[in-house]
Amino acid sequence: MTLTDRYVAATLSRTPAAQRGDVEADLRAAIADAIEARLEAGEFADSTDPASAAETAVLNAMGDPEALAATYADRPLHLIGPRLYLQWKRLTVLLLSIVVPIVAVVVGIATAIDDESAATVVGTALEAAWTTAIMIGFWVTVVFAVLDRASQKEIEEMTTPWTVERMPTVPEAHVSWSDTVGSSVALAVTAALIIWQQYGLWWGASAGQPIINPELWAFTLPALLALMVIELVTVIARHARGHWTMRDWWVSLALNVATAALLAPSMLGGTFLNTDRFDELGWPDEASPLSLEQFQTVLWISVLVVVVADIVTGWRRARHAPR
Repeated sequence: MTLTDRYVAATLSRTPAAQRGDVEADLRAAIADAIEARLEAGEFADSTDPASAAETAVLNAMGDPEALAATYADRPLHLIGPRLYLQWKRLTVLLLSIVVPIVAVVVGIATAIDDESAATVVGTALEAAWTTAIMIGFWVTVVFAVLDRASQKEIEEMTTPWTVERMPTVPEAHVSWSDTVGSSVALAVTAALIIWQQYGLWWGASAGQPIINPELWAFTLPALLALMVIELVTVIARHARGHWTMRDWWVSLALNVATAALLAPSMLGGTFLNTDRFDELGWPDEASPLSLEQFQTVLWISVLVVVVADIVTGWRRARHAPR
């Protein structure tokens, strides 16, 4: 069996049976013509076996028989091609950004309600998020891989042409008054509440008992207030400049990470809230769905969600800032 015979056989093995007769005839003719052209051009005149050398060169140039068979059968050699790639990407990113955080929070809360430790709550939530992300990626890819192998007519029926109405909105890099006022008020109110709950007036028999653990005033709460002051300064400076920059995002990232790092030990350790104050209030009681430790874990998850959302929002705005 010659090299040409082997090449044709390898190609036909990947070609639909109904096409093999025509493919074999066309392929053999194309190989023979290419060999003849190379010999007539004198490419292998110095070879001891010009015909064999020309045959080898022609087959090397034609490439992998499986790839050639795919062109005859009009069969794609990719999982998801350009026809549906953007739709696959958009749907995958959308589902990952919506479903994964929801699953993580719900599983985390459910685990906390079962009176598990903080480490178990976080680990279970992360495991659920990772599993969900894998399943979304796998099944969306499978569906689009099947669709990509449908006929062009079916693809056109299932997809709508792109129009300018579908163009995504570019996040504004400009800093509006509403952004500045909203951020400033939120920081000022939060800081005031932290101070007020410690030193403000309480009415009733439990006057003077703060909600937050007083021991945190040794470092955690003063450091947290300092971070709020720094963030307030950056908010005002950003408004004076009139737009976001990547430096703003790096500062925001550092402040958010520092805030999460400050609150994590006490919230995950169940020492953020003042247990004496809640004992006086009589909450949580036997009818409460959450213990005080579990409630603090939920608070930590909420803080984490806010931190991540703020980091992502800042990144989107800074990315579109003027250079």
